[in-house]
This record gives sequence, structure tokens and C-alpha cells, in this order.
Amino acid sequence: MALLDWGLLAVLALSMLLGAWRGLVFEVLSLAGWVLAFVVARWFAGDLGVMLPWGEAQVPWRPVVAFVLLFIVVVFACGLLAALAKKLITAAGLRPADRALGAIFGAVRGALLLLVAVWAAGFTPLPAEPWWQASRVAPLLQQTLRGLGPVLPQPWAVAAPV
Repeated sequence: MALLDWGLLAVLALSMLLGAWRGLVFEVLSLAGWVLAFVVARWFAGDLGVMLPWGEAQVPWRPVVAFVLLFIVVVFACGLLAALAKKLITAAGLRPADRALGAIFGAVRGALLLLVAVWAAGFTPLPAEPWWQASRVAPLLQQTLRGLGPVLPQPWAVAAPV
């Protein structure tokens, strides 16, 4: 196996281990927290920006600062809820199942991360490099991306360089 293969498999294994360590409930709630933080920050940044106690000279920065503040607060709050849920799972004796399902979640997340990385690399000359060509895993990921083309939204499928 080529060095690239080892790197790709290491990313997959680390994601899987992280998922097993944190557990499915924590992983899902954390992911939902990031999505919720983005949505809340987008919706309320303008309103909060108006309320920030700065002079008129800082007007262009208000929505940006409000977005960042809202994002951080919501991610932190969701992280606390995820930690509480993790403690409840442990108290209920469901930790082994939570960890096993977390490992599966981590494997799926790692595979998606690798697909995105290979897709992005397709916009560069990297796939033409000899060390990329020597890889056994990268061509499998490229073939998977080609297979996903029909189910992806049209703009994404058209933009896919693989």
C-alpha cells in the first residue's frame, strides 16, 4: 500500500475512534448543535448587531460580531446539552451500545470526509501525480464519487472533476 493509502486509512480510523470515544448521542447532538448555531446566527445576527453597544463608526462590523457571538453561544449551549445526554446514557447503562453506534457514525463521517477531500483534490493536479496513481484507496474513492454523480444535486454533479 502506498503512503497515501495509509494516510487515508488513518483519517478513517481516527474518525471511527473519535466516534466510539464520544458515542453516537454526543456526536449527533454536536453535529445538530453546529447546524443550529449556523441557522440561529444567520437569522438573528442582524437584530443582535443593532443592539451591540458601539458607536456609529463600528456599524459594518456589528452583524459580523453578532454572528460570531451567537454562533459561539449556541455551540457552547448545545455542547453542554450533549455532555448532559452523554451522562444520562452512561447512567442508563447504554454506554457500550452508544459507543458502538458512535464508531459506525465515525466511520461514515470519515468516509464522507475522504470523499470530499478526493473531490477537492480533483480540482488540482494531484490525481496525476505518481504517488496518487500508486494508491489503491484513492481510485476507489474516485469511482465512488463517479457513482454518486446521478444522486447528487445537478450543480454538484456537473462540478465534480473526477
